[in-house]
Amino acid sequence: MYNLGVMRRALLLAGVALAACGPAAVPGRAQVPGLDRLSGELAPLEVDLPGADLTAVRGPAGWVLVGASIDSGRVVGGAAPDCALRRTPSGALAAQAGRCGGLLGAYAALDRSRAFLISAGAEALPPAPLVLDAAGAPAGLRYVPEADAYTLTGGPAGARIPAALNPGAVAREAARRQLRAVVGSHPDEAEGVALFLGAAAAADPGYLGASDGQGDPTGELDLARPLPVGAPVPAVLAGALWAWADASGDLIGAAKAALAAVRALGERPDAGGKSTLLSLVAGQLEGAERDQACAVFRARLASAGIEACP
Repeated sequence: MYNLGVMRRALLLAGVALAACGPAAVPGRAQVPGLDRLSGELAPLEVDLPGADLTAVRGPAGWVLVGASIDSGRVVGGAAPDCALRRTPSGALAAQAGRCGGLLGAYAALDRSRAFLISAGAEALPPAPLVLDAAGAPAGLRYVPEADAYTLTGGPAGARIPAALNPGAVAREAARRQLRAVVGSHPDEAEGVALFLGAAAAADPGYLGASDGQGDPTGELDLARPLPVGAPVPAVLAGALWAWADASGDLIGAAKAALAAVRALGERPDAGGKSTLLSLVAGQLEGAERDQACAVFRARLASAGIEACP
């Protein structure tokens, strides 16, 4: 026969022990450094990272490799980081060391970019390696198409937001991976759409300036600015797409249309150019939506030569 008094005391002691440990860890929820949308500054954010192994900084978006290199288009060597974690008062897990915190923040930014692109109709690509501190790699998280991998480096110096934690900058690189099949035949159009998708993901046409060491004092990195004559094709396209997205108030809808248009262009190696891409975007719209897009595109290109905009 069970001793009910002993059982009650055991349950009471177990309850006290659990209370002393604080709240239970929340699976997949992590506290990472990231861009706070309200303040525009870095802050600790709580994010859900389903399927991720936080101690090894790996998951559906990719995995970090320490000590690896990229040689002849291949990722060579490397090992996973070993990040010790702690539990926050809310039950989320956070890195004990600042370096691991930065790695988790970069992974979270890539995971968020992946989710945004999928919501815009992109395919769910397999995870890719993130080669940490590769020799000669630029600051931030950068896509290397030859190796189908990313490099991950701190900085740049003087930037308000490290490039690897900038949602727009990371989304641009993830978009470059999505569009790698189009780059060979239509490099300017693919780059222009990737540049725009970064702005749509960040809801900020000046997202690149936040991670520029000089701070972009003259607004040269702002997609909303008027462009000088002879501006590069990617900048013209990204600016036109942002102007339309801003006017329509539907960033995700504009992202879907732009991504579908550049993919359609990739199936037409004999066609190309600013007007052709924007015509493919406008051709997906009807009625007042098309009229609005056409008006914006004509104004930004100072041209009427857009086939879907008679």
